[in-house]
Amino acid sequence: MGLLDFFSKSNKAKGLIGYFGLENWWISEFSDEERRHITETFQPLGSSGDSLTSGDISYTSQTAVGLLQNLAGWFSKEKDRPIAYKLMKKAEELAETEGSVLDAHFLYGQKLAVYYKDRETPGCLEKAIDACKQQIDLAEKAAKAFRREYKDSPLPSHKGYQQLAIIFEKQGKFDETIELCRNADRQGWAGDWEKRIERCRKKATKA
Repeated sequence: MGLLDFFSKSNKAKGLIGYFGLENWWISEFSDEERRHITETFQPLGSSGDSLTSGDISYTSQTAVGLLQNLAGWFSKEKDRPIAYKLMKKAEELAETEGSVLDAHFLYGQKLAVYYKDRETPGCLEKAIDACKQQIDLAEKAAKAFRREYKDSPLPSHKGYQQLAIIFEKQGKFDETIELCRNADRQGWAGDWEKRIERCRKKATKA
């Protein structure tokens, strides 16, 4: 039985979509062609796109927010970004009431990355900046969560701080860039913060 036959006979999806109770959204938000494309494209290591709607899942450590933001990352190419935006919109709705701080942290990182790819499209740069700020607003909580989860490991890089610093520096907002870098460095996020601070100081004196 093909995927389209499956959905014509039943609105009850199995797999991860069914496990997280997303079947009504899955059916209403995406066309038959989009659903087929999603399952054919999503090929995570050790699994396949069929895991989205096939098989009985009794437990997974993944969350619905984590699933959707991860899934969105598979659709960052220009022709696929409308799908990514739908996935992230639903993930963001769910993140308001469920999921962890780290789920939200990674979601906003994904959101800013995808919108930044469309930065030449009216409104998308502003949405990328908003996503940077959303991730930055969570930065201190996310840092604590990373340290609890990964013990003595240093913090990774922070997309929100990095991308917003790049944008502000390009816009000539050197004081704002310096403040961002200082905050990121103070919180312990990996990055060449001091180099950017020094560069922006020099640029500010010449402005």
